[in-house]
Amino acid sequence: MNPVVDNPDRAFLERVIAEAKFDIPLELTAGLSALGARLIQGRPGAVELSYDVSEAAIQGNGVVAGGTLMTMLDYAMAFAVLSKLSCGQTCATTSITVNMQAAVKPSRLKVSATVERVGRQVAFARAELFDPQRELLVASASATFFIMNVVRTQAA
Repeated sequence: MNPVVDNPDRAFLERVIAEAKFDIPLELTAGLSALGARLIQGRPGAVELSYDVSEAAIQGNGVVAGGTLMTMLDYAMAFAVLSKLSCGQTCATTSITVNMQAAVKPSRLKVSATVERVGRQVAFARAELFDPQRELLVASASATFFIMNVVRTQAA
């Protein structure tokens, strides 16, 4: 019998949520590390992340680039979905809609993401990105995620 292979991000979220270990760095990928991502709060189906956005993420007008904002929203929604999945499952973004609502300078931004529904093959999530004081809604997003079993291929 083959052992179940799990998504390490899903397993990490399950562990830290169960242990209520929050305000911790998310150094699971180079992208998360580059954004200074932290898991601020979490429960199955909902997470709050913060990002320490640097000057490297600005566009020509001196504000954080839209692609960076979308990446932050996508990570948060994916983690919210992963927090609802079972061992051996993972997800992939299939569609994302982002609404930019305000410009923001590099700073510590906060994203709240929630899962609306998880079906057999598709999950639906929403997220909102705020300024450091949570007074200004910078962007919001909704996305669908394909739910699948984790498959690892071995190198030949």
